[in-house]
Amino acid sequence: MLSRRSLPDVAESRDCASDEGAPPRGSRLQSMGHRSGEPHASATPRLGPDIMRQLSLLTGFLRAAFAVRVLRYALVGGCAALLQVCLLTLFIELADMNAVVASTLALSISVMVNYSLQHRVTFRSKSKHTVAAPRFVVLALCTLAANAVLFNSLLAVLPYIAAQIVTLGAIFPVNYYLNRTLTFRI
Repeated sequence: MLSRRSLPDVAESRDCASDEGAPPRGSRLQSMGHRSGEPHASATPRLGPDIMRQLSLLTGFLRAAFAVRVLRYALVGGCAALLQVCLLTLFIELADMNAVVASTLALSISVMVNYSLQHRVTFRSKSKHTVAAPRFVVLALCTLAANAVLFNSLLAVLPYIAAQIVTLGAIFPVNYYLNRTLTFRI
């Protein structure tokens, strides 16, 4: 529905000489400027160069803000992933753990670090930890399951570090989207 505020005042404009079928004088339809209630072509709001420039600046700003947030997410996630790969190597090489168990344990530890950094640094979330943390945990459990399944399937064809890096790369974009929209609601 058209708003009266978006159209210029053209109450006295008429296209035809006849008043037959015209809305009553002073009615909302007449004040829109045309007998049928439709606005005149000249009454259509146009975007001027100043507004277009402002829209262009706004979209540029939003793209930059999105890029910065994705970069922060990647850096924080990269630190958590590096921690996970280091722990994985430590658990396999020094503790002689099964690779899938070591990967799961390493991910569990890195998730705790990741949550606090993502909450504070990446999303600068105002969500209370009592709201965001349970959502993050549910997402982390889903990530844990996906990590175990994908990592285990890749172990058949890749060395464990390469398998973990490929797994992290596959999970990253899905995690970002879900954290942005569900966990921290940005």
